[in-house]
Amino acid sequence: MTSVITAFPDTIAAIATATGAAGIGIVRLSGPDALDIADRLVGGSGTAARQKPYTLRRVTVRDPRTGEALDDALIAVFHRPRSLTGENVVEIQGHGGMVTLHRVLAACLASGARAARPGEFTERAFRHGKMDLAQAEAVAALVSSQTVAAQRAALRQVSGFLSQRVNEAASALQESLAQIEASIDFPEEIGDADPAEVDAPLARAETITRDLLATAGYGRRLQEGITLVLAGRPNVGKSSLLNTLSGTERAIVTPIPGTTRDIVEEALNLGGLPVRALDTAGIRDTDDPIEEIGVARARQAVQSADVVVAVLDATSAGISNEDTSFLQSLAAQPYVITVNKADAVTPDALREMVRAVRVADKDAFIIPVSAVTREGLTALTDAIVKTVSGSGGSTSDDTPVVTSARHAAALESALASLQAARTTLAHGLPLELIAVDVHGAMQNLGEITGATTREEIIAGIFARFCLGK
Repeated sequence: MTSVITAFPDTIAAIATATGAAGIGIVRLSGPDALDIADRLVGGSGTAARQKPYTLRRVTVRDPRTGEALDDALIAVFHRPRSLTGENVVEIQGHGGMVTLHRVLAACLASGARAARPGEFTERAFRHGKMDLAQAEAVAALVSSQTVAAQRAALRQVSGFLSQRVNEAASALQESLAQIEASIDFPEEIGDADPAEVDAPLARAETITRDLLATAGYGRRLQEGITLVLAGRPNVGKSSLLNTLSGTERAIVTPIPGTTRDIVEEALNLGGLPVRALDTAGIRDTDDPIEEIGVARARQAVQSADVVVAVLDATSAGISNEDTSFLQSLAAQPYVITVNKADAVTPDALREMVRAVRVADKDAFIIPVSAVTREGLTALTDAIVKTVSGSGGSTSDDTPVVTSARHAAALESALASLQAARTTLAHGLPLELIAVDVHGAMQNLGEITGATTREEIIAGIFARFCLGK
């Protein structure tokens, strides 16, 4: 882990919890004077320093300027270096609510603390080597997670799983580089480096880098979400399917074809992915000018979707020419085919319909579903996640997922340098050229953990954090 600064001269304070009405609110102090400032608020000089770490003590918090009681609270003390930030830390755990918390914070500031900048507590933890940059960034991702899957991915990163894999790749590069540089610096004693021994650790590093990059598509969608469009001919059950997926009567459902004439939008959580689901007008040729506008909007939504769910009707007599033409139009983008109304036909008829669809499209997921009985919805969700995610959407508890665009860019650059190094080695070119590319790959990997990240980038990362973190 990187340790850039060993000590900060000032003590910072901030509200570490939401300021709305709540049972508990926390004001956090960190820095060299944290214990002294706490004593000024709760009385008894030196009591904070003597308090046993990781324990709670009940106190009355007072304004040091007037002696007025501000809150009945608990105080927790964490001595450096075994604290969140690596400094002395005090948490005043009192009652929630905007007025109380801001009055306690004002008392801290009046006693010598400075108002913390966004992310400054986490930044100090990074500066003191309590976590690396990837772990620090994951703290913000953990706070902003919208789904359980995103929260799990962020927690794995906070725990260091991503950093561990990046460091494994960096260690492999260092192993290769040691052989290269020894051969360059001591040619008479060491002799020429064995290409196979130089390449083996480079290959390990490349594998790790590729594996991490393979999760980046899924990771990006965990953070940003996806746009899903339900599309198909009129009356195939798109609106019913949206209602079933959302658990609400969001879209109007009638047996009359062409009921949906505009985009109907609903927020969903499918397999841990935040989803913006769009129900669209049935795609067909029409002379109705209003329906024609809806069809045009449906086609536009299909073109801009992250994934299309092409809805077909199981009760149809096979797959129509219009269906085939529509499926062919989706060839350039991710899509899943669902055969709806599976409950309205016999098993044999459903299998025949699926076979007919498979003839028309041999590669796509084809999922029979019923918007009425919910049959097949789990399989449909799995197919959607697998279609939009580079990792297949399934990761074990200890598998890191790359959720940051910055990390993905660094990995792509590292992979390019690794490939260049291995190509240079395979062609028997001078070791000095190989060393340049290996150093480049190490520089790229170090940008993820903070070992080689420029100061302005680090400052920008923490500036995006919320106050109190």
